[in-house]
Amino acid sequence: MDGTMSNSPKPEWSRFAELVHAGGGQWLTRGYHHLGAMGAFAASRLGLSPNAVTLVSALCVLVAVCILGYTGLGSLWASVVVFVLMAVGYVLDCADGQLARATQQCSKLGAWLDHLVDAGKIFLVNFCIGWVLINRPEVHGLEVALCFVAMVLNITGSALYFFAWNFKVLIAGDGLIERMSDKKSQGKVRLLKLSHQVTDYGWFPFIFLVMVDPGKFAMVYLVYGAITFLIFMGYIVLSAGYMAKLKD
Repeated sequence: MDGTMSNSPKPEWSRFAELVHAGGGQWLTRGYHHLGAMGAFAASRLGLSPNAVTLVSALCVLVAVCILGYTGLGSLWASVVVFVLMAVGYVLDCADGQLARATQQCSKLGAWLDHLVDAGKIFLVNFCIGWVLINRPEVHGLEVALCFVAMVLNITGSALYFFAWNFKVLIAGDGLIERMSDKKSQGKVRLLKLSHQVTDYGWFPFIFLVMVDPGKFAMVYLVYGAITFLIFMGYIVLSAGYMAKLKD
C-alpha cells in the first residue's frame, strides 16, 4: 500500500464492493470486510491513503488499550467504548487493503506496515488484558497463575498462527492446503474451515462487552485463549504436513 493518493479519478462504490472477500472462509469476518469496504470507500472520498487508514486503525486500538488500562474492569461505559474502538480498528484493518487494491496504491511499504501493526496489536492488547487481570485478581476472583496462563495462551496462539500463516503464504503461496488436498483429506480441510469459524478474530472485540462483569470477563478470556490455542496448534500441525510435501 502506498502512502499517497493517485491523481486518477476516485473509484465508484461498485469497485469496493467487488473486492469484499470472506477472509479465510470466516463468516463473521465477511461482515467486517463489508464494513471495511464502506470505510475504504469513505476514505477514498476523503483523500486518505491506505497507510493513513492503517495508522488510524492502530490509533483506535491504542486508545482502547489506554482506556482498559486506566479504568480496569467493571465499568459499563468503558466496556462499550473499548468494544466499539476494537471493532472499528478491525474494520479499518480490513479497509486499508481494500482501499489499496481499489485505488491501485499497493506497495511493499504498505504491506509491511499493515503486518507490523497487526503483530503489534496482538501483543499490545493481550499484554494489557494480562496486566489488568494480574494486577487486580481480587476484582474478578481468578487466581494470578490462571490470569498469566490466559495471557500466555492468547498471545502464543495468536502470534504463532499469525506468523505461521504469513510465512506459509510467503513460502508456498495462497491456498496451499486446498491445492494439495485429495479426496481422502477433504474431511480435514472441512474441519479446518469449521475451526476457523471459532477462531475468527471478528469475535474478539465482543469479549470486551463482558468487561462490566470482571469475573465473567476473566473466565471468557481464559476459555477463549485455550480454545484458540488448541485450534491454532492443530492448524499449524496440519499445515506442517502439507509444507513437508512441497519440493524445493
